[in-house]
Amino acid sequence: MRRFSQSGIAVLTAALCLLPASILAQKPRPRAEAPIERPPADRPRPNLPPRWVERLQGMTPAEQEKFLNNNARFRSLPPEQQTRIRQRLQTWNNLSPQQRQTLQERERVLEQMTPEQRRYVRQTLLPRWQSLPQARRQVLLGKLRDLHSLSDSERAARLNDESFLTGLSPDERQMLRGLSNLRVGPPPA
Repeated sequence: MRRFSQSGIAVLTAALCLLPASILAQKPRPRAEAPIERPPADRPRPNLPPRWVERLQGMTPAEQEKFLNNNARFRSLPPEQQTRIRQRLQTWNNLSPQQRQTLQERERVLEQMTPEQRRYVRQTLLPRWQSLPQARRQVLLGKLRDLHSLSDSERAARLNDESFLTGLSPDERQMLRGLSNLRVGPPPA
């Protein structure tokens, strides 16, 4: 698996929660080594061109509304989907410039992941992470911080060290290993 040394699960989680659905449902760019990933059949497709998101994010709220009102493709979407898109834009518009930059960086991280990694983050890690109480998230973030700057062999040794894993449930241990393999976690303090 490809490694991402600067990604933080807390920010990645926030990014996944706040990203427009079109980003997570986009078909990845074709790669020679990976087949094209299709959104799951049970997931509604946003029917938005991929460049819309970038374009809309760079507009003021008034410009966004004008763009959406004048766009036949957007107007042809079901009303509930139009509402979701507008709500996500409103969430985006309410973010600070630093929060927006952080989300854009996380979008780039997601784009660099293989389809398998994106699927694993979206379908496995994110739901598990969201179900954890805040106190348990902090424990895992601390463990990830401890693992962050270690070499692969040192990290593997720590992940097999019972004293390092003490207090973690089997599910938390598995999540820690998965996040560590992606090198997702906060940088050392």
